[in-house]
Order: sequence, then structure tokens, then C-alpha cells
Amino acid sequence: MDSINFTFYSNSVSDSEIILQDQEASHASQVLRKKVGDYIHVIDGVGGLYSCQISSIQKKEINCSILHSSFYENSERLILAIAPTKNRDRLEWMIEKLVEIGVKQIILLETKNTVRTKTNLTRIEKKVLSAVKQSLRYHIPEVKEMGFKEALALEASYKWIAHCEDGEKSKQMESGTKDQLVLIGPEGDFTHEEIELAKSAGFQPLDLGEFRLRTETAAVVTAARAL
Repeated sequence: MDSINFTFYSNSVSDSEIILQDQEASHASQVLRKKVGDYIHVIDGVGGLYSCQISSIQKKEINCSILHSSFYENSERLILAIAPTKNRDRLEWMIEKLVEIGVKQIILLETKNTVRTKTNLTRIEKKVLSAVKQSLRYHIPEVKEMGFKEALALEASYKWIAHCEDGEKSKQMESGTKDQLVLIGPEGDFTHEEIELAKSAGFQPLDLGEFRLRTETAAVVTAARAL
């Protein structure tokens, strides 16, 4: 069988069959011109990879017989809680790069200085899925919106807040197999009150370098450090 060069996604998986639906089905049949009898690879977004053969094609649905399946544990341990940028293109670029580098979860964080108050999560989820397939990953990171105080209550073995105020900060993140949660603020930074609340909740200040970074740059730098 061909090496994996393109992967489809489906959450409709049984013991012997997978169904591609809607956009995935249209892309396979109309864009890539897949036909009955062709072999494809499908992920379920939660670690499953399936080698399949197309058995039937309808307008918005493709049925595939499963020939072989494998399961991959999620090795990503980084949870990034980021104040979304006002510019949609910059936000989508950031999320695409974070998925390509590797993150477990992306939280769009509402802070005192967050400018963007509404995000099209459906559009964002499509960008995430596209990046997952392009980078040949098996797990789809969850993207959700959350208030600052709610994010402080999240569980993680190591919890960090990257901010621009002076003071003692760690220059390195932890390594290993335990979850790490990092808070990254908006262009105007976290407020002093937010920083103090995070410290009280067990977050350690994190130093991302000598120079001030844009929100999306700080997120990418953090993801790269966590590799």
C-alpha cells in the first residue's frame, strides 16, 4: 500500500467501516478524484489511524472498509491559554503553527486587556483539522474559550504565566511526560492583579526572552520550548 501522503478525518468509525461525510467526502471525491477501490488513510482525531479501501461513493458520503488499524498515544503535554489577537489572520496563523509544532489543548483566554471578544470557533476548528492532517498527526487538539479565573483552576503538573512585569522568572520550562499549562496575555499584557492571582493559584512566572513579543510569537516560542 502507498505510504501516507494524505490523511482524511472521520468521527464515524465502526469495527469494519468508516464513513467520510460532508467536506471530507467532497474533498476526496471531487478534489482528489478518489474512486471506488482506491486506498486511503483516515484518522479519528483521538489516536486512531485506519488504512481503508473505498467501497462506495455518494455525493456527501463515502463508505470505506477498514483493512488495518493502529492506535497512537497522545504524546503532547502542552496546554496553552492565550488571549486571542484582534486580527483574525494572525490568530489563525498562530493556531495553525501551534498545531503543527504540537499542543494538547488551546484555550482562547478572556482577560482584562483582551481586545477580541468573539471568535468563530467553527472556522478555527476547521483550521485545526487542516493543520492536523497536513502535519500527519493523529490527535486533534481541543480549542475552547475560557475566562481568566476559570483557567486558573485548570489542572496541570506545571503551571506558568508569561508576563512582562519585572521580577524573578524561570528561563526554562520542565521536560518530560507531565502536563504543562502556560498563560500568555494580550498585547497589553496581563494586569498586575491578574498576575498576582495567577501566582496565588500556583503559577510560576516564565521568561520568554529579553525582548517583548507579540502574543502569537510568544505562543509559538512557548510551544517550541516545550518540545
